[in-house]
Amino acid sequence: MSRLTFSRQVLLCVIVAAVNFAAAQITHQGVFHNISWIVYGTLFLVHPVWPQCVDWQDHKKLRTGIRIGAALCLLIGLITRFGVL
Repeated sequence: MSRLTFSRQVLLCVIVAAVNFAAAQITHQGVFHNISWIVYGTLFLVHPVWPQCVDWQDHKKLRTGIRIGAALCLLIGLITRFGVL
């Protein structure tokens, strides 16, 4: 399997989020929203990728920035309680 590009990884995250949001609406359980944030953060924490337009910058700094953003996504997923109407 080839490595995920930025666009494919974002598309995968959008699909996971859509499925979890639909599951949250069907089951009326807000935990599915949190699962989406956790999956999104974990994917970018494990495999940090960035768009091609910023590839000219220092890759070590880009990787660090992506991982900080991923950790923030994980934090949001772990401490926020989302409600479903």
